[in-house]
Amino acid sequence: MGSARITVRERIAPEITASLFANYRSSADAVMELVDNAVDSRLPKSPLNVEIAVHPQSLVVTALGGEGMGTREIERNYLRWGGSPKRGRQLLGQYGQGGKAAIGHLGRRFTIEASRPGDQVAWRFTDENYRDRSRLKTYELLETPKRTPIEVGYVRIRIDGIDKRIDVRRLAQRLAETYRPLLERHELHLTLDRLEISPPPLSLTERRVFAINTAGARLRGWVGLSDPEHPAGGWVPGIRCYRLGRLIADGEFFGHPGPATLPAMVRLMGEVDVPNVALTMNKTDFDRDGQAWVAVEARMHKLLASWVRRLAREVEVPPPSSAIKVAEQVRRLLSQALRMSDRQDLFAGFAPARPSAKQRDVPQLPLLESPPTEAPDHELRTASPLPPETPLEARQRGFGIIAIRPMDPRVRSMTVLEEGVRTVVINSRYPLFLERRGDVWYQLETAAREICKAAEATSVAEYEKRVNDIVLTALQLRASRRRRPAGRQLRLMQG
Repeated sequence: MGSARITVRERIAPEITASLFANYRSSADAVMELVDNAVDSRLPKSPLNVEIAVHPQSLVVTALGGEGMGTREIERNYLRWGGSPKRGRQLLGQYGQGGKAAIGHLGRRFTIEASRPGDQVAWRFTDENYRDRSRLKTYELLETPKRTPIEVGYVRIRIDGIDKRIDVRRLAQRLAETYRPLLERHELHLTLDRLEISPPPLSLTERRVFAINTAGARLRGWVGLSDPEHPAGGWVPGIRCYRLGRLIADGEFFGHPGPATLPAMVRLMGEVDVPNVALTMNKTDFDRDGQAWVAVEARMHKLLASWVRRLAREVEVPPPSSAIKVAEQVRRLLSQALRMSDRQDLFAGFAPARPSAKQRDVPQLPLLESPPTEAPDHELRTASPLPPETPLEARQRGFGIIAIRPMDPRVRSMTVLEEGVRTVVINSRYPLFLERRGDVWYQLETAAREICKAAEATSVAEYEKRVNDIVLTALQLRASRRRRPAGRQLRLMQG
């Protein structure tokens, strides 16, 4: 008697498409997904115009001058989840879900109108309840007059029922940063609420263009040194990595030490377009474990070696040891304050920390009328301190690093990424640092302000409130440690 055999098959529910709607960190990321689709539709030697209009309850994104869409492209390409004609081609989109998911992330209804170059008419379809994903949708395409000259293709997406905050000023900054090379070469023309998006100029003392071969592809870009007298605002030190002129990752040193280790590396700047390395689904990074990226990293490491040697010779007077000791105290206070506020993601370090149940309860502590005096070092230690010979990197416990380094006197602080670790670098040459001698209160506020830059904020007032909340929590923790006998744990008061 033979063995029994049963055939089973995979199944997929349409509701899975709704889960993709939540696959964005912010509304700006979703808007840029729609711009990415337009960038992929560019025609050779033809500039692309993308117009974005933000209204209180709607968003309109119009791509003019690209491939556009006809009835065939709408049905076979756009309305097909998980399948994309871009797959296998060197384009931004690969997964057949980004634009559709971005619409669902931003709003409840949409209207899409499109036409190909040379078509006499355009086609329009609408979904009044797009977030209902209980079944796959069927649409009626309606013929409509074309909005552009016959020879111009376009896609116009209107999203209504917007229920996400769209910070227009922040969106303008993100667009200028993300598509900088395309904007500089005039291959892409972007407007936001009828205002042209232009990248800010860079002030460099030296710049060298390169074109090198690796992993069967050609890497093109430039490397340079920033002008210490005119630092580039908003630029994370290191190399920016692009795909087709779209920013994927920044702050890359390709295995070389960053500013936290070698302060002069804060001047290193550059851009490189990486054509052959797979991207993550939402284009937030490259596939860094694949052979293609390993080859790119090795080649770029070699290219940057001479620049790193030069910068290593720029010797600065080291900051005072007392300020470095204070930086570690501040890091511990901020780490616990962020755990209590449930925002440890803002200062991520080597590994995700797992706070205990008590740490997740926010203590109700009285407000301080004045700053407490300096507490002894033993009061800042954890319940199970590591031996003194344990290296600093082993003591980070899932949070980032606070480093004291000399920088341009006009820069108070900055945040850099080194080997996946978020590092807040406080400038020991900043006038207020020198005036305060890098005391705990100055470093605490400076580090908190840097950390809060990683969070989306609707206004300056919200940003300041977030900083104040974190600093106040840290101060209350320090005051509690000062008041309680050594060795006792902080008692959490239940409301």
